[in-house]
Amino acid sequence: MIKDDLTVIKKNNVNLIEGKYYSAGYEHIDSNRNKSEKVEGFSKMLSQKSKVRSEENDKVDIKLKPLAKNKSYQLEFRMTKNDSVKYVFRHNAKLKKGLFLLDNYTSECHGIPYLFGGCQNFQSRIGLTKDNHLLIQDYYENSGAALLIMWAGFSINYAEKYKRIQ
Repeated sequence: MIKDDLTVIKKNNVNLIEGKYYSAGYEHIDSNRNKSEKVEGFSKMLSQKSKVRSEENDKVDIKLKPLAKNKSYQLEFRMTKNDSVKYVFRHNAKLKKGLFLLDNYTSECHGIPYLFGGCQNFQSRIGLTKDNHLLIQDYYENSGAALLIMWAGFSINYAEKYKRIQ
C-alpha cells in the first residue's frame, strides 16, 4: 500500500524522522490504494483523539531518543498551536521493515469473544515518504461472532501523509 512512496529507515538514518510537520494531513490512502484529500488528522491516526482535538494544534514536532542499544526508540510528539506547546505524548517503537512500529497497540474485547461479543485491535506504524514527509499507517480490526456460527468483522488498513516544515 505504501511501499512505492517510502524512504526505508535503517539504524544508521533513524534521525531522519525528527523534525516539524503540519498536523493536518495532505493525503489519505485506504486499503484499496484509493487516494483522497479527506484526512483523519494526526491525533486521530495515533489514537489520541480523546486527548487531543485537531483544531487545538497546527504543527507536530517529533524528537527521537534511542533506547536499549538502538533496538528500540522513544518518539516524542509535541503538538503546537501558534508555536505554543499544547500536548506532549510519547510512544516507544521498534524499527521493523523500514518503519517504526509504535507501542500504541490496543485490544478491547466485549461480551464473550467468539460466542456473543468481539474484539477491536489497533496499531500504528510511522515512517517517511520519498520526499521526507511524515507517513502514518494504521491497522484496525474489529472481529466477533454469535455462537461461532455467524462470523462478523472487518479490518481496515490505511495511511496518511503530513508535510514536513523543517
